[in-house]
Amino acid sequence: MSDDTENPAAPSPAQADKDLVPGWLALLVLVLLLAVTGLGGYVLRGVLVGDDRVDTPAESAVEEWTRKVASDPQSVEAHLNLGYAYQQQSKWNLALQQYEAVLDLDPQNMAAMYNKGVVLLQEGDKKAAEKTLWDVLEITPDHVLAAKTLGEMYLEQKHYKSALVAVEPVIEAQPEFADLQFIAGYASEQLGQKDKAIAYYKAALTYSPDLVDARKGLERLGGTP
Repeated sequence: MSDDTENPAAPSPAQADKDLVPGWLALLVLVLLLAVTGLGGYVLRGVLVGDDRVDTPAESAVEEWTRKVASDPQSVEAHLNLGYAYQQQSKWNLALQQYEAVLDLDPQNMAAMYNKGVVLLQEGDKKAAEKTLWDVLEITPDHVLAAKTLGEMYLEQKHYKSALVAVEPVIEAQPEFADLQFIAGYASEQLGQKDKAIAYYKAALTYSPDLVDARKGLERLGGTP
């Protein structure tokens, strides 16, 4: 019985050489694939479109939210996200402008108010940052991030009583935040309030057993977890 399946002849060496991909081209493809994998596609856009400038995710976010602010200047979300995109790029003045725009539209917007405080702190304006963060706590007394940021700032300044004033009300409402417990413990230790410091360090370790600074504080005071 004859076989109806065609069995093509093997290619000649010359034809085989023609069908092979040149080594330099294969290497270029591999490099491009690795670049795209590592940079989420941004390099590919630059190569294929001929755009020498490669946007980072933060730059792309700025472009996107700038368009949305332009199309809807009353959008709290657009201003807030544009401010955060600028903040990610350490463009503090531009970030502040957007957070102020949010607060003009929504004076008690906690995200804008807290981020404004953080940006002011990054700029070195500690007085303005302090006031803004206390404004957050006045409106939202259990705002964990505002209390933590204030507490850490006061520890750095050695204002230990102020640190306790900032974090203790939040700890009372939400004791599970080990960072706040540690801040209170360290401030109490520096004020010579040993028993109180031990209690705070133990509480911090209860909620976060791997919190090394709290464990060291407990060891300094002769306490046990």
